[in-house]
Parts: sequence; C-alpha cells; structure tokens
Amino acid sequence: MTNFGNPATWFDWLRDRTVGLVEVIGTLLAAVVLIWCWKDPPIRFVPRNAFALLAALPGFMAFAYHCISSLPRFHARREATRDYDLFVDGFDAWWTSEGWQKKLTNAGYPTTIGAHDFSVSARNDTDDDFLSFRPMLSGAIWGALLLSLVFLIAVGVADDHRFLMGIEPKEPGLQGFLFAALGAYVSVMWRMINRIHANALSYRFVFTATLRAAVAMAVGYVAARVNLFTLVKDSVSVAGLYFLIGLFTDWALASLRARARTVFNQPDAACDRLPLCLIDGLDDGMIDILDELGIWDIEHLATSEPAELTIRTLYPFNRVIDWIDQAILIMYIRRKIGIARELGVTGAIDLAVLYSYTLEPNRAPFKRADATLEEMSKKMSLSRNVLDGIAETLYFDYTVEQLYRFWQHHRRSEVVR
Repeated sequence: MTNFGNPATWFDWLRDRTVGLVEVIGTLLAAVVLIWCWKDPPIRFVPRNAFALLAALPGFMAFAYHCISSLPRFHARREATRDYDLFVDGFDAWWTSEGWQKKLTNAGYPTTIGAHDFSVSARNDTDDDFLSFRPMLSGAIWGALLLSLVFLIAVGVADDHRFLMGIEPKEPGLQGFLFAALGAYVSVMWRMINRIHANALSYRFVFTATLRAAVAMAVGYVAARVNLFTLVKDSVSVAGLYFLIGLFTDWALASLRARARTVFNQPDAACDRLPLCLIDGLDDGMIDILDELGIWDIEHLATSEPAELTIRTLYPFNRVIDWIDQAILIMYIRRKIGIARELGVTGAIDLAVLYSYTLEPNRAPFKRADATLEEMSKKMSLSRNVLDGIAETLYFDYTVEQLYRFWQHHRRSEVVR
C-alpha cells in the first residue's frame, strides 16, 4: 500500500504521472478556452462566411488526423524501439567482453584493453523517456486552435476591408498582410499533404506552422509598408510578391538576411555545412520534419539516437538507421559521397565491412575489397593511407558496429517470422 504521508512518495507519484496530468490539464484548459471564446469572445472578429470555415480547415484536419492515425503509429514504432533496447543491452555486454578485443586481434593490434577500461552502466527503462514524445490530445487541440486563430484573424481583417470582394484595402500594409496570409495558407496546406502522405503529421508541426504563418503575415505587412523588397522583377507583380512571401517564407527571410548583411557590412560566414539533402532518401518534406527537431545538418543526424529519432518522427526504424549510417560516412568523406555510391558504398557500415575483408588476405573477398578501396581512393583524390584510416576508424566505431549488428539481427527476425 502506498504511503502518501511521506513527501518522497508524493514526489514519486507525481513524477510517474506528470505526462498524464499535463495531458488532462491541457485538454481541460483548451476546452474551457474554446467554450469561453465561443460564448463570450473578447473580440468578435470571425465573419460568418465560407472563408471562415476554410480558414479553420487546416486546424480541423490536423486534429482529425491526430485522433485517427498518430497514436496507433506511435505504439507501433515503440514496439520496434523496445526490440532495439533489448538488443543494445546484449550488444553492450558483447562489446566489452569480446567484441572490441576480437576487432583488435583481426586488425593486428595487441589486445591490451579489458572490460574494466570501458565505462558501462546499466541502461534504464526508456518507457518513461519516450512517453514524453507520445502524441498528446491536449497538444493536438491547442495546435488546432492556434492555427485556426491565425488564419481567422486574416479572414476577419479581409472581411472588414471587403478584400474578399476584390476591393484593395486603402490602409498601407494590409495588402501585404492579406496576400502573405493567402500564401501562408497554401504553404501550410501543401506541407500538411506531404506530412499525411509520409505519416508524419504531428501537433509539433501544427505549432511551428502557426508561428511560420504569423511570421509570414508580419513580413508581408512590413514589406508593403516600407517597400522592403525593392528589387522586384517586371514579371512579378507587387501582390504576387506578397503572396510568395507567405508561400516561401524561408526564402524571404534568407533574402532579408543576405541584404541585412550587406547593409551592416557583415562578412559572409565562412563555414561548410553539409546539408541533409546529401542523404539518399530524404526529400524536402522529411528534411522539414528533421529541421523541426533541431537536426539541421549531417553532423546532427549522424549523432542522433536511433530509437529517439524513430519515436519523434514516427518513421520506420530501419529507415532511420539507414539515414544515420549514411550521415556517419558523409561526415568523413563529405561531398564525395556520390563517388562512394557509384562503387556500391552507401554508408559507414559498407565501408567498415569492406575494410574488414582487407584484413584477411586468404579469403576470397580480399581482392575485390582491396580493388574497390584502391579505385575509391583514386576517384576521391585521397591517398590510400587516408582512406584506410577512415575505414579503420569506422571499423572500430561502436555506433557503426551496433547499427550493423542490429540491422542483421532485425533481418534475421523478419526471416524467422
């Protein structure tokens, strides 16, 4: 029987139920706000026309999709990550007891490292950690309400100035505000279509879409007031420019950033970022999802935890592993990844396995592996020693070995099933 007289017991009880309490309180609060705004809104700005219904459509669609699809997909992905957790526990024991020493022996190094040289601690149950990423009803409701609110504000402004009847607003800035709102609406709807096709529509996207739409409207308003984008080609009308601000907000902000750098005499940032488009299989929609999670470049993806990334994106686990495998290799050979793919080396696992074949001259794969590495070094303009060093690093890499063995374990499990 639980002793609630002890303060520590209360803390433990609250810790175990924090996510559930936030879910319930958030849902109730959203319901109260919705009822209050419906019965006695502080500002009556929502017009009674079809455009108001159209403005609320993205939020309604996001909420409906959450109820139908998001939670079942989360549970399916969680089962895959549980299998991964169990595998990693066994892999850690194997790596410290014999895996590392076996690799040292194969590569011709002395096996002077023992298990005591590894700092390994017992892995905690990750159910509580991943529960915080579970699609939440309160998040879906709040996201739908806020997204609808942003577009309803635009519809209210348009109705007040008879913009929907084809009359241009006389107040400076409103034309930019309203056309940017239309562009943002199209952008949100199009991105939602891509998310639904990819089974990746989440309340996190709805929140970021709300902020992006608000930013687009603000930039459109300022652009119309102060003629912010002065270099407009003849083929693009002013109204069309404002619409494009909403449709491609990122490009508009990038243009402003480049212009501001010139105005304030700031030098260009001398950095060589590796974009996620280098990953084979990632399209703009998937890159957009990863960007929401703070994964902006190859380095971020290469150092991501596979189980957490699967839970947060709800993409299949094997696909996530493949992305990380590619990213690790690109970190080393950078933009020369295309050359490696031409030779059949698509990720870090492929290069590590290829290198392992060169360690056994008496085996049949040795000649093919050695010839492949030799040709790769020539096409990449790298010395063979440099390429062998990269391959050896990946061969001894804990993460690469773990991904490779889990991939084989998972494939065997599928065959058995």
